[in-house]
Amino acid sequence: MFSWILRGCRDECSASDQLKQARDVFVAKEAVLQKKISQEMERAKEFTKSGNKQAAMQCLKRKKYYESQMSQVGSVQLRINTKEKMIADHMGNK
Repeated sequence: MFSWILRGCRDECSASDQLKQARDVFVAKEAVLQKKISQEMERAKEFTKSGNKQAAMQCLKRKKYYESQMSQVGSVQLRINTKEKMIADHMGNK
């Protein structure tokens, strides 16, 4: 799963650095998704006020999609944190 992150790593320090970079990327993705979710909610409210229920439903569907994407990003972040802890424990045991 993490082969693309760890590609070219020869030691634990390099792997740790790459995991930190990957975590930063996913934190940024999470922020973008959160912004998109709030935008879709605002758009859905505007469409509901103007009486365009179909457009409001489309906004809510996109919001739901973004929420599922955010859930996936969260699970990847959890796995990255787990890998970082494993590497830190391994470095401590040496």
